[in-house]
Amino acid sequence: MNDSKQAKPPLDDAGQALEAQAQALAAEQTALLDASPVQARYNQALGEYVEQKAEQAEALEQRLEAMLERQQAQLQQNQASRPGWLALPSTRAAWEQGNQRCQARLQQLQGRLERVQELHHGMGLYTPRIEELAVRQLRAEQPELAEQWSLQRQAERTLTESQRRTQGQETGRSRTSSP
Repeated sequence: MNDSKQAKPPLDDAGQALEAQAQALAAEQTALLDASPVQARYNQALGEYVEQKAEQAEALEQRLEAMLERQQAQLQQNQASRPGWLALPSTRAAWEQGNQRCQARLQQLQGRLERVQELHHGMGLYTPRIEELAVRQLRAEQPELAEQWSLQRQAERTLTESQRRTQGQETGRSRTSSP
């Protein structure tokens, strides 16, 4: 029996299951490779939107910081022009009112700057806030791409879950058939 060819032993149920699983994995990989252009297009579009949002946030921060500096300068100028103790009550009241308006505007600008900085540098639940904003814009401007991507992700999750169940069932079978 020096045959270089050996006879294939018949596959038992476990072997057939493993072969079927291997074929399913090969089919899954082929499907993922075929579907990857959707993933690549989505990632590229998302990257562009994230970059755009980051640039917008940076520009807003710079504008708000410049406005804050001007408002602080105006407040200091207003403080310097405080009416003397001989000034009329109406002059003092006008100065007080102008001073309060300057302070209120300064606080408003500071609040806006903090909000923009939080959006630019802050974290959302799973991703940076700026990326969350970019995803919203992508979904609004390219709904067909977002829908294709969502369907692909759902199919991947379903496949992964079915593989987990299959592996769990095979593990359970092997435990019950073992002495």
